[in-house]
Amino acid sequence: MTKKLHHIRTTDERRADSLRLLVHDLKNPLTVIRINAEMVRDQILDPSVRQDVIDIVEAADLADALIDGMQAYLKLERDGEDFTWFPMDAVEVLRHAVDRPALRRHVRLDLPREIQMSGDRMALEGAFTDMLVNARRLAEEGRVSVRTDEHEEDDVVIRIHHPGAAIPESLRPRFFELYGALELHQSGISGAAAGLVYARMVIDQHGGKLDFEDGVDGSTDLVVRLPR
Repeated sequence: MTKKLHHIRTTDERRADSLRLLVHDLKNPLTVIRINAEMVRDQILDPSVRQDVIDIVEAADLADALIDGMQAYLKLERDGEDFTWFPMDAVEVLRHAVDRPALRRHVRLDLPREIQMSGDRMALEGAFTDMLVNARRLAEEGRVSVRTDEHEEDDVVIRIHHPGAAIPESLRPRFFELYGALELHQSGISGAAAGLVYARMVIDQHGGKLDFEDGVDGSTDLVVRLPR
């Protein structure tokens, strides 16, 4: 290995280590902010002030979700990921992913009672969280909606709809590329810094597909296809 290549590799490793340390250090103060804000929220009677505190709780939890996404992204870049397959209910996984302050008021689930399949529950929950966080950031108004395509028999098809302007087709692949968020932000598209790289990797490892499709109202839907 030449000195130049060694220097590049060392620099990349140090950059990744610095990012890991940064996201780790951000977790503790954000947790303190969220917990204290939740305690204050429960003691406030004034509706307008209470709503302000609720907004603080949601913002802190959204930041925490974005950091979790970055941690998964960095782990993928460094180590890859091992999966363990068990029978599971995809609806329960989605409900658990949505049951957090950052998403609870902003995502509407329109799902059947259950969707039985096999997979790694923790990995899929992390992937769905990344998808929903990105959808919330992309939604210009209204709530993100999640529904299934009941016409599909062989696959589980989950459609995540964020109301707002369509994502240009030329930019959609950037969500699934390392560092693709840089171009997205330069184009005025507010996806998460880690994009959907981890989410697509998890879906791919489960034998499925994750991609954007045109929505019925001129918007763009994120569509997940997983084998039953």
